[in-house]
Amino acid sequence: MANTMMTYVKIGGLNEDTHKKFVELFEKSNDEINHFNTLYGTEFKSFEDIERDWMLENVGTKSLNIECESLEYDDNMDLVLETAWSVPTEYLQKIVEFIGGDVVVYGTYEDLSYEPMGAFVYAIDYDDIEDYEEVEPDKMFEDDDYMEEMYNGLYQLRDSLYEGYLEVIDERKTEEN
Repeated sequence: MANTMMTYVKIGGLNEDTHKKFVELFEKSNDEINHFNTLYGTEFKSFEDIERDWMLENVGTKSLNIECESLEYDDNMDLVLETAWSVPTEYLQKIVEFIGGDVVVYGTYEDLSYEPMGAFVYAIDYDDIEDYEEVEPDKMFEDDDYMEEMYNGLYQLRDSLYEGYLEVIDERKTEEN
């Protein structure tokens, strides 16, 4: 039985033009065939056309379920991804490439067993992903205070990775000028 990995994604830095690309992509997220054809430029006709090796190479996992609650304009959008075993890193990078602009994809991930869990940031010419090592899974199931403490640490990791990304972007802009 495969472990389920939940990935909580924020897509930031959207403007009106890049939000249109977001909508183009995620209005089809409930139809995996059209979603993949839009994102990857493929011409799949049915689910059977999508081979496991293709999924592993292009998505980073053998399965993907996408929840996108809203398509209404905002400069930050949220997704919830459910996958088997791993974070869909290749998929996250492909979203950045497809939407373009100054879009940044960042968030957290957790296996249902809480091993692993961590945070990530992806943007054009930038990526960082790090497991959160401070977790004692058995305590997560037994102690609500411990669970809250661990999630606070996870969100701090996410925020520090995002802040590191912003620092790199500022350095790049300074070097360009």
